[in-house]
Amino acid sequence: MAGPTAMRLSSVLAVLRPALPLILGLSLGCSLSLLRVSWIQGEGEDPCVVAVGEPGGPQNLDSGTQLDQSDEDFKPRIVPYYRDPNKPYKKVLRTRYIQTELGSRERLLVAVLTSRATLSTLAVAVNRTVAHHFPRLLYFTGQRGARTPAGMQVVSHGDERPAWLMSETLRHLHTHFGADYDWFFVMQDDTYVQAPRLAALAGHLSINQDLYLGRTEEFIGAGEQARYCHGGFGYLLSRSLLLRLWPHLDGCRGDILSARPDEWLGRCLIDSLGIGCVSQHQGQQYRSFELAKNRDPEKEESSAFLSAFAVHPVSEGTLMYRLHKRFSALELERAYSEIEQLQKQRLLNGYRRFDPARGMEYTLDLLLEAVTQRGHRRALARRVSLLRPLSRVEILPMPYVTEATRVQLVLPLLVAEAAAAPAFLEAFAAGVLEPREHALLTLLLVYGPREGGRGAPDPFLGVKAAAAELERRYPGTRLAWLAVRAEAPSQVRLLDVVSKKHPVDTLFFLTTVWTRPGPEVLNRCRMNAISGWQAFFPVHFQEFSPALAPQRSPQGPPGAGPDPPSPPGADPARGAPAGGRFDRQASAEGCFYNADYLAARARLAGELAGQEEEEALEGLEVVDVFLRFSGLHLFRAVEPGLVQKFSVRDCSPRLSEELYHRCRLSNLEGLGGRAQLAMALFEQEQANST
Repeated sequence: MAGPTAMRLSSVLAVLRPALPLILGLSLGCSLSLLRVSWIQGEGEDPCVVAVGEPGGPQNLDSGTQLDQSDEDFKPRIVPYYRDPNKPYKKVLRTRYIQTELGSRERLLVAVLTSRATLSTLAVAVNRTVAHHFPRLLYFTGQRGARTPAGMQVVSHGDERPAWLMSETLRHLHTHFGADYDWFFVMQDDTYVQAPRLAALAGHLSINQDLYLGRTEEFIGAGEQARYCHGGFGYLLSRSLLLRLWPHLDGCRGDILSARPDEWLGRCLIDSLGIGCVSQHQGQQYRSFELAKNRDPEKEESSAFLSAFAVHPVSEGTLMYRLHKRFSALELERAYSEIEQLQKQRLLNGYRRFDPARGMEYTLDLLLEAVTQRGHRRALARRVSLLRPLSRVEILPMPYVTEATRVQLVLPLLVAEAAAAPAFLEAFAAGVLEPREHALLTLLLVYGPREGGRGAPDPFLGVKAAAAELERRYPGTRLAWLAVRAEAPSQVRLLDVVSKKHPVDTLFFLTTVWTRPGPEVLNRCRMNAISGWQAFFPVHFQEFSPALAPQRSPQGPPGAGPDPPSPPGADPARGAPAGGRFDRQASAEGCFYNADYLAARARLAGELAGQEEEEALEGLEVVDVFLRFSGLHLFRAVEPGLVQKFSVRDCSPRLSEELYHRCRLSNLEGLGGRAQLAMALFEQEQANST
C-alpha cells in the first residue's frame, strides 16, 4: 500500500510544482496584510475621528456615534438677498463686447506732433498717406482753438512750449487710450512713415516689456548709455513703459529744461526710470533714413532708403506725396514679382467669388514639389481656399438695445399676391408662433377701386380664412388685418395707415409676401433698429429661377471649379438650388421705430406741401423717406436669414422712373448667374441652328 500511496503523492506534487511559487506568494501576502491591520488597530484613537470633534484632544464618543456624524450630509446655507434701503441702488452691468471682458487691446496708436504753421499742410499730407493703415491716428498741437481739417482728430493743449506739449500728449495718451493699445508711436508731421512696415514691426515685438525704440541720439556731455530717440524719425513706446512713466510727468516738467520735446522725454525716462533709447530689440532693427536737402526720392536707390521705416526731414507736402508714391511703387513691384513667380511655378488654376457677408473668396489649385530623403522629386496638386475679409472690423459706440423688444410685422398685401399669402402665414407660424417669439402680425389688405365691392367676391377671402385657422391652432394669437382701397398703392401711404394705429414706441418690421421671418431675423431687427439713432433695411437673398438653375448635385471632382453661390443655410447634400444673389435693388423690407418714421414723415410734409407731396409719394419708398428726410443712420446690410424663393416682381408703370428701373433690374438679375444665362443662350442657339 505504501508503494501506490507514494506514487500518488509524487504525481500530485509533480502537478502542483509549477503553481507552488504562486501559492506561497498568496499565503505570505495574506499573512502580512492581517499583521498590518492588527498594528493599525492597536495605535489608539483614529486621527480622523479626532478631527471632527471640538479642539482640545480626543473625544470620548463611541464608534457608532462617530460614523453617524461623519456620514451626515452637508446642508447648504442659504443667505437671503437683502438690500439696504438707505444705500443707492447700483445696477451691475456686463460689458457689451467680449473683447472688453477678455482685456484685448488694439495693437498700435500713432500720435503726430504738429504746429500752427504745418497743421493744414504737412499734417494733412501725413493723414492722406498713412491714416488708412492705422487703427487710430491723433494730431497734437499747442495752438489754442485750432481749426480741424476734415477727417482728422486734433487735440489742442493750448501751450506750444516743447516740454509742455510732450508731457500733455503723453498724459492724454495714458488717460484716454492707456487701456486700449499695446504700442504708441510718436512722430512729427515732417516725417514720412512706411506704415505697413511699422505695423509689422509692432506685431513682432513682445508687449510685456518696457521698450523705448527709435533712432538713438547722444545727449551732449552725457555718457554712452544715456541716449534718447530722435523725434524726427519717430519712436515706439510700449504700454507698460507709458504706465510707469505717467506718475513722473509732473516732476520731469518742472525739473528738466529742454528746447526739444524728444530730448526732454529721453531725459525724463533716464532720470525717473533709468531707461534709454534702443534701436534694436528682439532681433528687430528700427531702420530710418535722413533725406538730404533737394534729394529726389525717385532716384534714391540706397539699401538704407529702400528698407527704412521712417524718412526725415520732409520739408513740404508735395515731397511727402512723392515719397509715398515711391514706396508704394516698391511694394507693388515686390507683390507683382511674387505673383509672377507663383504663376510660373506653382499656380495651376484660380477661382474667386465675392460673398457680401464675408468678402472675396479664393480657390487655388497649386502644384507643389515634394522631395524625399533620397532626393526623389514628385509633383503634387493641392487645392487651397483663401478669404480676403470685406473690411476691417471697427467697433463703433452705439446706444444700448435688447432682444426683448416686441416686433410688429406689417405685411402689405395686393390682390395679385393673395395666392402667395397662405405660404407666408405658414412660414410665420413655423418661424414665429412655434418658438413663441415676441412678435405680432398685421395684414394690410389693399383692394383696388373695383375689387371687393358690394356683391363682388372678396379676393382676400382665402387669406382671412388662413389667418383664422392660425388663430384656432395657436390659442391666444391675434392676427389683425386692415382693409384699404387704393388705385395706385404707395408703400408710404400704406404705412401711414398702420402708423396711426400703433404707439410711437412700436418697432415695425415691414415685410413682403415672400419674406420668411424667423428668430434670428427678428433678433437682428431688434439689435439693428435703434430708436432715435438708426433704421435697418436688410438685403435679402434671392434664389435664381429654377428654370435656368436646376437643382445641384453633390460637389463635383477637384478641378471642376467652385459652384455658384448657394442660399445661406442650404444643404448641398440634399440637392440645394443652384444659387442666387443678394438683391441690392430691393428695399421693401425694413426695421424702424414708429417715432422715427413719424418724424421723417412730418419733415417730408413740411418740405413738400400740397400737390408736390402727392407726386413725391408716388415715387418714394419708406427707405427713401428715411434717406432724404431723416437724420438717422440708414443701415443697409445683407441678411443671410432672409431667403426668398424666385419670383417676378410686378413693376407698376405708375412707379417713378427710378423705382421702375430698380424693379426691372431686380427681376433681370434674379434670373440666374452669368454662367447659367450663358448656358441658356448656348442651348437656345443650338436649338435654333438645328
